[in-house]
This record gives sequence, structure tokens and C-alpha cells, in this order.
Amino acid sequence: MNFRDTQLQQCYDRNLGEAGDASGDLRQVRALIATHDFYQMLEGAHSLRVHETMEHLLSPGLRPELRRWYQHAGAGTDSAAIELREQLSQLAGERLEITTEISHNPTGAYK
Repeated sequence: MNFRDTQLQQCYDRNLGEAGDASGDLRQVRALIATHDFYQMLEGAHSLRVHETMEHLLSPGLRPELRRWYQHAGAGTDSAAIELREQLSQLAGERLEITTEISHNPTGAYK
């Protein structure tokens, strides 16, 4: 993954290395969220670096993995994680977490 900002690239690369043994795309999502959280804390919500990480998270190539990330049990329930999930869901135009409609409907179709 390539970023326009070199410091953002370095932070992402470091987080990718620390992302553990998850699959490739899931590691990217984990590293992007960690990078987002770091710059959100450091520079605030309106930071260009924060916005660039969100662009990558919402990219068509990573969208399926972003859904998977938020649909697994350990996706994070602290207020910052929930706020990011809600913001990404709104920007994506879809619910990224497990909903009751999906969990009670074995075909995966929406009611």
C-alpha cells in the first residue's frame, strides 16, 4: 500500500509489521486502523493523514476485509473504536458490524 505522505507510510509499514499472523488483507486493515488511531490522537480528526487512512480503509479492494474486521468478535468496543466504525459505516453507506438481521438470517439476505 502506498501513501502520499512519507511519515504516514512509515507508520503504516511499522504497524503492518506488528499486525501479527492475520491474513494479508486483514493485516492491512489492522495496520490502517492502528495508523488512523495514532494520527487521530496526534493530529485530530481533520488531519490529512487521518483522511488518507480512511480513504484506504474504504477502498473497494479492502472493503470486504473491513467488513470482516468489524464482524469478528474482537473488533473493539471502546468508544474510539465504535466511533471509527460508525464514521466508516456512514461514509461507506452500509453497516460494517454484525446486525441482528444478518445474524438471524442464515442466507445472509437482508429483510
